[in-house]
Amino acid sequence: MKWQKVTFTTTMPEEMLTFYTNVLQMPLVERSERSFSVRVGDALLVFQRAAEKPFYHFACGIAETAFDAYAKVIQEHRVVLRHKDGQEIMQSYTWKGKQLYFSDPEGNILEMLAFPSEAKTSWLSIQEIGMPVPDVPAYAASLQSIPLPHTFEPESATFRFYGDQDGVLVLVKENRPWFPTDRGATIHPILVEAASDPGQPRHFQPHPQLPYRITY
Repeated sequence: MKWQKVTFTTTMPEEMLTFYTNVLQMPLVERSERSFSVRVGDALLVFQRAAEKPFYHFACGIAETAFDAYAKVIQEHRVVLRHKDGQEIMQSYTWKGKQLYFSDPEGNILEMLAFPSEAKTSWLSIQEIGMPVPDVPAYAASLQSIPLPHTFEPESATFRFYGDQDGVLVLVKENRPWFPTDRGATIHPILVEAASDPGQPRHFQPHPQLPYRITY
């Protein structure tokens, strides 16, 4: 699934704006008193002001030729999240390239994933969107009605990639720790828009109990 727009919440939009535009150098698209958006490849990453402090995990793809330079900047800002053995730059089992975990001012867990690319931009995609749920198999079953590709097999009853090589929802059981930390996953609002052909009608699937909405 190729993501077109992903919206999270934040309690500190000014600090987050500075981090995403100055440190991560994601191009600013729009800014208001209540939100801002930056470009990640062809996708928009949006943060909206909220009163409740959130905690998210998501991953962005970056051109492998740009990975080391961005990793150095992130390391200099001392926000890297290390593996328990002290390792910082690791190899992704799923995506096969380099990966680096780090935190933003809100305390969200971000992941930078390297991919071969001939694109002129450094940032390529929003590759993973963490979605904690009370019941992973039940939520995955509810997604079956959405006509989007899903090629990954379930790993367990508490963890599943739902999507394909273009992008995934990372379904985890609520309170399961996000790697590489011991912080349990918690549920906060997420709006996801999948890319679609221009001119095609758009549909959306809210969830009756969870603050998630998927547009496709």
